Amino acid sequence: MNKKDILLAVMVILLWGVNFYFIRLGVQELSPMVLGLLRFVCLLVPAVFIIKRPAVAWYWLVLYGVTISFGQFTLLFWAIWVGMPTGIVALTHQSQAFFTVLIAYFLWQESLKVNHLLAMILAGVGLMLVGVGQYQGKLPMMGLLLTLAAALSWAVGNAVVKKVGQVNALSLVIWGNVITVLLFAVASMALHGVAGVVQQIEGMTWRGWLSVGFLAYVAGLMGYASWGSLLARYSAGTITPLALLIPIIALMVAYFALKEPLNGWHWLGSAVVMMALVVQVFGGRWFKRGQVNESTNVD
Repeated sequence: MNKKDILLAVMVILLWGVNFYFIRLGVQELSPMVLGLLRFVCLLVPAVFIIKRPAVAWYWLVLYGVTISFGQFTLLFWAIWVGMPTGIVALTHQSQAFFTVLIAYFLWQESLKVNHLLAMILAGVGLMLVGVGQYQGKLPMMGLLLTLAAALSWAVGNAVVKKVGQVNALSLVIWGNVITVLLFAVASMALHGVAGVVQQIEGMTWRGWLSVGFLAYVAGLMGYASWGSLLARYSAGTITPLALLIPIIALMVAYFALKEPLNGWHWLGSAVVMMALVVQVFGGRWFKRGQVNESTNVD
């Protein structure tokens, strides 16, 4: 990666780390479906009338919206709404990196090296420790399952972006979410009725609108357009593991801004997942260096 793309990746990581704080603000005033509806309406209007549709078949746009947007955010918002700590949601959500690498391996035979497998095993152990922490803390395990499902939906969406290839990333984010608005609208009306949706929106404070604005324009437009651009130009194994840095920011924001308590199991699990990131990103170099050393010793 060149310096410009490294800075772009760092920006996205920072935005998405803070993103979980704004999700918490949102679900304190709105149900997950109504929050999702407002987020994507703001994301599309007025951009959908200004930005040209990408030269992509309609079914890829639908798949993008269903997986990386509706599926991911419905499950993610619901997990936080049922009581999952935002810091732990941010950590567990990054299992998408390993789901993405596996999907890329099976669909396009992208390299799956020893360090990738070891990193996945470490991440699995770390997530299990987080699960133990959830049990110890008597918090809803349903939230953990919802977050893992959201991560899988994100990973499938990453595969769709990879398949679409190099198109205008902002255009893909906009037009790929037309179906998302429709899905959130139908789900909101089915769960709450028109009157219920209107009542929730009328009862919003400035904090709720700040949440919607950040989720739509900052984490949404800026974040996903930048992420899609990186994913289209680099391998999944290079880009997606970087997202594991997001929980570090999210955990700190949750601890200091939301005063979310974390027990020893949470910290231990977080450390193991962070170790998995190090192995994922740098392990290939270590194994290659070890093989070179062995070859030199034999000679």
